[in-house]
Order: sequence, then structure tokens, then C-alpha cells
Amino acid sequence: MGYQMRALFTTGLLAGSLASVPVMAQTSFEDFNFSDLDIRGVVELPIKGMSAVDNGGQVFFTSSNGRFVIVGEIYDLWKGGSLDSISQIQDSATRIHLNGLDVDTANLNTVSFGTGERTVTIFTDPLCEHCHALSQEAKQYADDFTFDLVVVPALGDRSHELAKQLYCAEEKDTQGVDALLNGTIATLATVADCDTTGYDRTLMTAELLGVDGVPFVIADDGRVNRGRPSNFADWLHAGEED
Repeated sequence: MGYQMRALFTTGLLAGSLASVPVMAQTSFEDFNFSDLDIRGVVELPIKGMSAVDNGGQVFFTSSNGRFVIVGEIYDLWKGGSLDSISQIQDSATRIHLNGLDVDTANLNTVSFGTGERTVTIFTDPLCEHCHALSQEAKQYADDFTFDLVVVPALGDRSHELAKQLYCAEEKDTQGVDALLNGTIATLATVADCDTTGYDRTLMTAELLGVDGVPFVIADDGRVNRGRPSNFADWLHAGEED
């Protein structure tokens, strides 16, 4: 079942079930008018089976089948504060603000190119052809953007070997981008007794951010694209309209 259909299905269940919800003792619950629903928006949260519902400007949270309703405040500890409106929840659920997370890609398994003030972060894999094609396309926008390629082993053991070899490369900063995109990481000389703390941090960061496939692209305004954008130029500049 698609997201829009699930949202409509959930809304229908809410309309049928919440109208008969008894008045509860909690003041916060009494403040909500469930008998006359005015659903203005539904945001699927990055919490399995949980959505936020805008009911006439009032926000509550519901399970995917509409059975359970939660009334109260929700906090985003990554952003550092409560989410008081459906627009704030939408932003929090769909965007990743790396600055707010204090994630410095320079401390990860990252190679970079470009001189622009705006930074685009691309999680990539040494063996991912779609990732390499996207990075090659990105070169034509290198005057306006800086592209941080965070290399993770998304495609198996060989990817893990190559990603770690890139991290430990003696000339990672100068040769890393070309080696990654040309498939020549295996030829790079590595430092002896390489400290892989930053590599391990990269894996943990990818897990934390929900990087479940590559390429995984994060714009400087937090927009996320899973996979290669169909029109990269439009996607890069879409944030200028916000």
C-alpha cells in the first residue's frame, strides 16, 4: 500500500474511531476536537508505523492502522527543541541538517572536490557505478558547490576492503577522488598502522543517518535524495526556492 493510500486509510479509520473517544482526564487530550476532524496534513515519521496528523492546526500522532493516538509534545534531540507544528515535523522527518548534528564530514572517510560555498554530501560506495556517474556529473557544478563524497561499504566485503584502503591511503586528499571514480583505489599506497577510528565513525554515522542505500545525497539545506536525482541540476538549485 502506497504512502498516500495509507494516509487516506488512516484518516478514514480516525474519523470512524475517534468520534467515539471518551473524554479523558488529561487537559491536553480534552483540547483536541476529535468529533469533527479537519485533516490538513499527514506526515509519516521516521518511526516505524507512526505518523503525525494536522487536525485543524492541532497535531497528534497515530499508529499506521489508526488504532493508537498519542497526544502531547514531540522533541527532536538532533535539532534541539520541540516540534510544535506540522511544518516543523515535516522538516524534521524529511531533512537531515548535518550542521545541527555537529557532523563534520572531514572527520569521516571523505574525499572532496569543488570550490563553492554550498556543500552537498554524497554517501557513496567504491563499487557503485550510479554513484560514480553522479559524482562525474557533479564536477560541472564544482564552481558553485563543494561535494563531499563520504565513502561507505554498502555493497559487500570487497567494498569494505576498498573503502578502508581509501581511508588509509597516503595521498587520500590529492588522489582519493580520482581513485574512487576511476576504480583504482586498490593501487593506492597506504600508511602503516593506520588508525581506523575515523573509518569506524563513518560507519556509525551512516547507520545513525539511515543511509540504507547509495548514492544517498544530502543538500546544504537538509533535503535528502535516496538514489541519483533524475535532474541533478534542478535538485541542486531547488533549495534556493525555499
